[in-house]
Amino acid sequence: MARRQGSGLIAAFLLLAASSAAQNNPGGVKAPLPKIASASVPFYPPLARQTRIDGTVTLRVSTDGQHVSALEAESGHPLLVNAAKENVKTWQFESHTPTSFEVEFHYRLLPIKCDAECACDSEERESVLLQLPANVEISAKGYMTCDPAQEIVQRWTIWRRLIHHLKMLFS
Repeated sequence: MARRQGSGLIAAFLLLAASSAAQNNPGGVKAPLPKIASASVPFYPPLARQTRIDGTVTLRVSTDGQHVSALEAESGHPLLVNAAKENVKTWQFESHTPTSFEVEFHYRLLPIKCDAECACDSEERESVLLQLPANVEISAKGYMTCDPAQEIVQRWTIWRRLIHHLKMLFS
């Protein structure tokens, strides 16, 4: 009996939540996002590339009908958040009713491989994909350092182990 009452309460709560959402957004119609008239191309922050930081930044953008009037970070690494905010500040909109919406910036570092001569590169190309105003994707090559001395040390270590094992065998 208690189990039925609990189920009934949960169902009532869900129904109440659904009707509340319908009142806040009559007919379930989502307000159209404003159209961008102009915007600067975003970039991958150099320090974030050097420190191999990537991830998603979520910003809450409010407009006054033509420009960004308020900007708040909801999530993301501070280095990436600052770059995303600076980019959004350049956005200009076609005239619209003032509104608020979320935008996601996806920062991705491309995998880099180095050959024996320390020539490092990525198989993928850097890119910026703008699906404004809701989504921005930025991919960039990370900085890769290749130290030939490290390879020499590794070779010497292998030779030392081999010589040690041979000495053990013939002792």
